Amino acid sequence: MVSRIGKEIEISPVELGSQIAKRVKINMASGTPDPSKMPLKEIEEAYNEVLNELGSKVLFYPGAGGQDELIREIEDKFLPLLNLSKRKSERIVVTSGAQHAMELLGKYFLENDVIAVENPTFIETFNALKLRSSSVIPISLDSSGINVDELETLLKIVKIKLLYVIPNCHNPAGVNMSECKRKTLVELAEKYDFYIIEDDPYRPIAGEIPNPIKNYDNTGRVIYVSSFSKIIAPGLRVGFLIAKEDIAEKISLMEQLDFSTSTINQYVVARLLRKGIVTERSKELYEHYKSKMRVLVDSLIDKGLDKFNEPKCGFFLLLDAGKDSWNVFHKAVEKGLSFVPAKPFFLRGGDTMTRLSVSVVTKEEIIEGVRILNEVIRNG
Repeated sequence: MVSRIGKEIEISPVELGSQIAKRVKINMASGTPDPSKMPLKEIEEAYNEVLNELGSKVLFYPGAGGQDELIREIEDKFLPLLNLSKRKSERIVVTSGAQHAMELLGKYFLENDVIAVENPTFIETFNALKLRSSSVIPISLDSSGINVDELETLLKIVKIKLLYVIPNCHNPAGVNMSECKRKTLVELAEKYDFYIIEDDPYRPIAGEIPNPIKNYDNTGRVIYVSSFSKIIAPGLRVGFLIAKEDIAEKISLMEQLDFSTSTINQYVVARLLRKGIVTERSKELYEHYKSKMRVLVDSLIDKGLDKFNEPKCGFFLLLDAGKDSWNVFHKAVEKGLSFVPAKPFFLRGGDTMTRLSVSVVTKEEIIEGVRILNEVIRNG
């Protein structure tokens, strides 16, 4: 539903995508992984295997914090793929996707506290934290990630409880945080006594990128959040977080209260991990999305639309259209193209920014979509 508050238009990017999906020919709004790349056969086989081998066990209520089998497979098979180190003092908690993890972390950490986030940020996950905070402070983002100097200037005068960041294949900005900034964030967290939520769902399909922020954390200041949505399928709703033991224990108990993480889906993901299917898909999916992103970048530059930081991985490119993105959007939809006006991702600014996605479109559709976008921007 679209609502107006003053002159602002507020709409969920996910809701926006679903509203226009049936009205347009070229969908560059969606954040859903490419349906043609979802491993349907392998998922079907995994369901059959766990049902035949384990029977009704896979249909029981889930255990608190996740099934042991899945937790073992995450630690043995998935963390090495992520180049992620889990310390003995830390624990994995399985959640119903990354967004569920954010909801639980918001409940655990926040009670009218101050938080800081990148500007822009992914509004869908951020909202779970925003609802329980008293104040949200935006920190600028550039081609190498969050502005750490701006953050430290803030920290000298304001006490924050949490910093929420998306270090890889940023949604919506498409950028990767530099290794230097990752180390600096951990140092700042220790110096100024706050926690970092590292939201990292794209790492499995991101190719060569810097180490997780979590790897530089020796004191438990970083809570790492990931999911299997991008590398398997989002509808399975299986994610996890890694936190030091005392935090993980409370989060685990909170997760148990809603019974929302499907037992059978946990066994299915565990089976896919054990069979090596998840690991096998990593490079293939990186190359798949990288090739489509290359077409988008080249097409934009060819049309003279060059006000963007070139993404190195993931689904999204954030383009400055140079004029109100909602006006551009409405005219583009009339011509059969959808994208996401990016103003809702920004706490400050963003009126001319557009988020373009390569996830579900073909290369031919990308080229045609850029042609339409250029026509609307130039002539609209």
